Amino acid sequence: MSELLEMRGILKRYPNGVVANDHVDFDLRKGEIHALVGENGAGKSTLMKILYGLEQPTGGEIWLNGQRVSIPSTHKAIELGIGMVHQNFMLIPSFTVAQNVVLGSEPRRGQWVDNAAAVRITEQLAADYGLDVDPEAPVEATPVGMRQRVEILKTLYRGADILILDEPTAVLTPQETDDLFRAVQGLVDQGKSVVFITHKLVEVKEISDRVTVMRRGKVTGCVDTSTVTEDEIARMMVGRIAAIGQSHAAPSWRTCRTDS
Repeated sequence: MSELLEMRGILKRYPNGVVANDHVDFDLRKGEIHALVGENGAGKSTLMKILYGLEQPTGGEIWLNGQRVSIPSTHKAIELGIGMVHQNFMLIPSFTVAQNVVLGSEPRRGQWVDNAAAVRITEQLAADYGLDVDPEAPVEATPVGMRQRVEILKTLYRGADILILDEPTAVLTPQETDDLFRAVQGLVDQGKSVVFITHKLVEVKEISDRVTVMRRGKVTGCVDTSTVTEDEIARMMVGRIAAIGQSHAAPSWRTCRTDS
């Protein structure tokens, strides 16, 4: 399977000398869920902020559909079909679900925003992708799980084919997490590709097709999820299994990019 997206040798060095990404390679295939894992400060969110245009790399290349691209802004990322759902939702609480979904690209009737059309658009998107929302409810009156679905619908409305989910279960209940996983699988079934940033290894095993592990700004491995245990992933994240009380060498995974 060929790669939809390739990030090659990504370097992010800040003016204070801190290196957040140290020549990182990452790839994403069409129709897969690729988990990106690591401890806090490993560099995973920085890498995805670079992909979404929120940060600019110091070095490296990004290739999309076989073409090298530059992503200087979130506007360009959206134009390229890349969307990101952040840990902290970026919704206007006093607006309805539908108003938030279409915000910035509202349907209009003459010079006025067509709120009825916004509701219809939101209902159709929600039905198409199995994301249950109440289009006319004020966001401030909705539960956290629905707010997250609104964020996902926002990216879909703007044409995202690649969705970056940054620690999406951090604020969800177990039931909301189950609902999210079903929704994400539904997105993939319809041809979307998902980067799932997390540090919860049970989630990695449950939902992802492949996993890339980062530690201290570097990739320590990439592998098909079905071929690795949670303990092995943990070892790649921290370089040891702390519970055992002694150091263990991490398995040497090869990057799971293919040329086929």
